[in-house]
Amino acid sequence: MSTQTAVSKAVRLSLFALVSSSVANIAQAETEQNENNLERIEVTGSRIQRTDMETSSPVTVISKAEIDASGVATVSDFVRNLSQNSFGSFRDASGFGAGQSSQSTVSMRGLGPQRTLLLIDGRRMGSSVAFGGGTQNLNVVPMAAVERIEVLRDGASAVYGSDAVAGVINIITKKEYQGVEVDAEQGITEHGGAENSNLRMTFGVSGDKTNMVASVEYFNRSPLYDRDRDFSSHLDSSWGWPGTGSYTDGSKPKVDKEGKPVLDANGKPVYETVSFADARCDGSENSSLITDNKGNKICAYNAAQDSATMAAQERFSTFFKVDHELTADINWTNRLMMTRVWTEGQYAGAPNSNNPVLKHTSENSDIYLATVDKYGSQWLKDEVAAGRYVDIALKMRTTPLGPRITKVQDSDINFLTALDGYSDVLGGMTWGLGAQWIRSDVSSVQSGAANATVIQELLDNGKLDYFAAGSGYVEGHNEEAIQAAGHTALFNGRVQTYGVDGGFSIDLFDIPNGTIPLALGFEWNRTEYEKIYDLASNQGNIVGSSGGDIITGKSREVWSLSAETIIPVLDNLDVELSARFDDYSDFGSTFNPKAGISYRPFDSLLLRASYGTGFRAPTFDDLYTGQSETFLWASDWASCAGSSTCDKKQYKAFYQGNEDLEPEESTSLSMGMVWNITDELDVELSYYDIQIDNVISTLSSQDVFNLERDGYDVSGMLFRENNGDVNHLLLQKLNLGELKTRGIDFNVRYLLPTQVGDFNFGAETNYVLSWEAKDGPNSPMEDIVGETDQPQFRINLSSTWSHNEWEASLFARYTAEQEDAEYGKTDGQWIVDTQVGYYLPWNAKVNLGIRNLLDEEPPFNYEVGFPYYSTSLYDPIGREYYLRYNQKF
Repeated sequence: MSTQTAVSKAVRLSLFALVSSSVANIAQAETEQNENNLERIEVTGSRIQRTDMETSSPVTVISKAEIDASGVATVSDFVRNLSQNSFGSFRDASGFGAGQSSQSTVSMRGLGPQRTLLLIDGRRMGSSVAFGGGTQNLNVVPMAAVERIEVLRDGASAVYGSDAVAGVINIITKKEYQGVEVDAEQGITEHGGAENSNLRMTFGVSGDKTNMVASVEYFNRSPLYDRDRDFSSHLDSSWGWPGTGSYTDGSKPKVDKEGKPVLDANGKPVYETVSFADARCDGSENSSLITDNKGNKICAYNAAQDSATMAAQERFSTFFKVDHELTADINWTNRLMMTRVWTEGQYAGAPNSNNPVLKHTSENSDIYLATVDKYGSQWLKDEVAAGRYVDIALKMRTTPLGPRITKVQDSDINFLTALDGYSDVLGGMTWGLGAQWIRSDVSSVQSGAANATVIQELLDNGKLDYFAAGSGYVEGHNEEAIQAAGHTALFNGRVQTYGVDGGFSIDLFDIPNGTIPLALGFEWNRTEYEKIYDLASNQGNIVGSSGGDIITGKSREVWSLSAETIIPVLDNLDVELSARFDDYSDFGSTFNPKAGISYRPFDSLLLRASYGTGFRAPTFDDLYTGQSETFLWASDWASCAGSSTCDKKQYKAFYQGNEDLEPEESTSLSMGMVWNITDELDVELSYYDIQIDNVISTLSSQDVFNLERDGYDVSGMLFRENNGDVNHLLLQKLNLGELKTRGIDFNVRYLLPTQVGDFNFGAETNYVLSWEAKDGPNSPMEDIVGETDQPQFRINLSSTWSHNEWEASLFARYTAEQEDAEYGKTDGQWIVDTQVGYYLPWNAKVNLGIRNLLDEEPPFNYEVGFPYYSTSLYDPIGREYYLRYNQKF
């Protein structure tokens, strides 16, 4: 490729825009330049770019027309459907704490949303406090503002810094728009629930020197309850109201499968835990009496009748962008994007997983003795008669407090002001300078939670007769008494970032095969972080709520310097070099280079490869989460020395962040080719290999005991008394893990013009060759690809047709089957979406579409637990019809 061509110059400018995000606007127009004017490039066209526009790293470009043709309603829906979102990702769902029900993420290569970087117009999106400040929320991006989406399928920390490990998704917003456009959409589902409506309005005006674009967008979706779908309408929970009691029965020794007695580490018999169900069970709403395989009675509660799988959501977004030509060589851009998301989710009444106990006290003596007399075995009655009172654990659900309703408000502001221009200095310089302010506020209010301490007090003082066994019990008394334990859980969090960035690009000198450019850039930003829970939730006293840590007054500053160049070694061979230095105020500095090569043996074929390093900075939660107490089951090998078995016991443990964490470090290799076989047929094949060391993870309690057994020093994690007994474990975040993944992207696009219309066919496949992980130094690397939640491949097929006033599209997505040795196979799934459109004479267009044409249900998988399908991979909605109307003025 000759660097003297206009396209080559445009590519260099585009690469410079990647180095210095302040001049991202340089890469967004495709106009010729005079000697004193900026040359700009706008990437448009097919999803497989023409070779003249390709670099050494694979980039997929999706135009707004392609997004509309797919039939999706939101940006998050479209991005989650990318085949590179290998194992799926978190979608806005009901009931999640810390404001997470308003979030939607993407996880390229299955490496987690914290390792995929999202950009707006070449600049980093703000982070959300809902996931500890380490991920970004796709729901805050309005569809009305989108011009196109670019997906960089390669590591890019040498350009963007932290988090650009698995890839980068750059959302380009509209500019130079003129006129007024209104989009209205209404969707209804065949089986009810999750019905949505969407209204978008876009305005644009242009003058001699100024262009303004503004849009507003409103989105509304009703909740989808688990009871609305047969596959998720039943969940027999052991926690109910009325509920179940259990105790260890000293007359029932445990036996193994061969009928031999089970002994503990000291050779003593282990006794069975027996349970009984409240006598009122069968007559209570959503409750049923069941018997387990040991003959124990359980009062099961169908919690699915009260829970929602998708929260109700309401979203309002505004977008405002002004480009003004200050002089012939300087442009000033101001952009403001504001989004507010409201969600309301619902779970069944809180299950008290702390299992409060009915124990004998002087105040509840009558209730305790009556319960033992009514439900206890003869052994229990004999024990109590002898004054040996046995605690009865209660599997209680606080149904009288009502369902747990979580209301979340997520408010996001993103403001940018930037200058970019051209100067004759140094033979011609393009430059940019920008400042950005981003703030994300998330608040959550959850009713229907309960205070575990108060529940235990109500049992101890006799005010709560859970099994209605006492002689003085009056119907409705328990329902009234439990109200004293009701609690409203509160959460508030904020992430705020201020930043400036800038850079310039010049042509250094000419060599026989072209010109060598140089782009230099800098960035500075300060991020402030806080999250606050109500005190009772923070202390872990609340059941039915996730609780959480309080982090306030934390911040970090980052300074970055970057450089990039292209060396035209031959007329058809370019070498691209880039590097970035980042200095963090908390953990220190990191340097990440990248090198790439692109070679064209002939005009229609591009061969390319790149290799670079990357990193992910620890999140605020990783660093600053305070201690939280829990009790975990594990086998302490030291206490079982000399024994052939080692039973699990509960040990006190504390989870905690770690201010001494280092960044995760990665390497990324990409190789492939792009072949424009004909003007109508493009093929792309890319191979990727990503390795991540120093993965931030938390060891389990069993991991710590295993490390001690294998001779590792665990003095900072395991604390023993002088006699060797375990006092507690400290489970901090540590840089001990490792991740590796390899895979192939294969993409084909074929254009077929005919007399009956133009056809466009596409196929996009991501095939995961391996995905290996380990948590600690003595853990083996395990390849989990093809297992539950880790499909080996995903395929996206597309076909569109247009002729005169008509157009139509058919999209199909396939998720491969998964298999588990214990639970068997999860079927593969095809989802087919289709729509037809017609252009009306008055500058309008109407589309009628169907999402999930075949009405496919999520594949059943018992392993993942209720609702028995992978919520990150599959959609529970079923067939959905929508009507969309577009009017331009």
